[in-house]
Amino acid sequence: MNYGTYHLSDNPAIYEPSRNNTFEFIVNSRINTLVQAGITLPDDTSWLTGIQDVVKLSVSEASVPHFDLGVIEIRRGNSVMKFAGTPTFGECTVKCNDYVGAKTKAVLLAWQALAYDVAKDVVNLATNYKFDCQLVEYAPDYSKVIRTWTLKNCWVKTLSEPSFTHESNDKRNIDVTIVYDRAIPEESVIKVV
Repeated sequence: MNYGTYHLSDNPAIYEPSRNNTFEFIVNSRINTLVQAGITLPDDTSWLTGIQDVVKLSVSEASVPHFDLGVIEIRRGNSVMKFAGTPTFGECTVKCNDYVGAKTKAVLLAWQALAYDVAKDVVNLATNYKFDCQLVEYAPDYSKVIRTWTLKNCWVKTLSEPSFTHESNDKRNIDVTIVYDRAIPEESVIKVV
């Protein structure tokens, strides 16, 4: 059966296109241990509940997690059989807006410092710096969750920023590379009425 545009337009409850801009990147609330590590939030925190909200509200772009399956080859005579091997998960790139009042850069640097303390030249234990994160995709009106990816054991590998210049008045961004052990996708079941 051929489904054309009439079928799509006659069934709007089924065929709503997903959007690139209806998402949130959420760091597990355990990241609030950054407050104990010395990060201070702005004086007026009535609009947020902690470090988790600072990161969530700062993220302007996040890559979708994927993995690559290794290949195990078995050779016998003139033939080769292939089997699924060990998966390799990539890195997640996150672009954050650098809000002065929210201290976004300070929060991200503090998370990275939980892994490696530059002043003490110490790599800390994984329990100090690995947090679960979620990438959540919503319907265009944010009424339903479409997909969720749970990124297990995330930590900040690199932070980078553009150079300062008097030739531009663009907003400042912070590019963050986040490493994770595994990404677990979950498709939400949306009931069609």
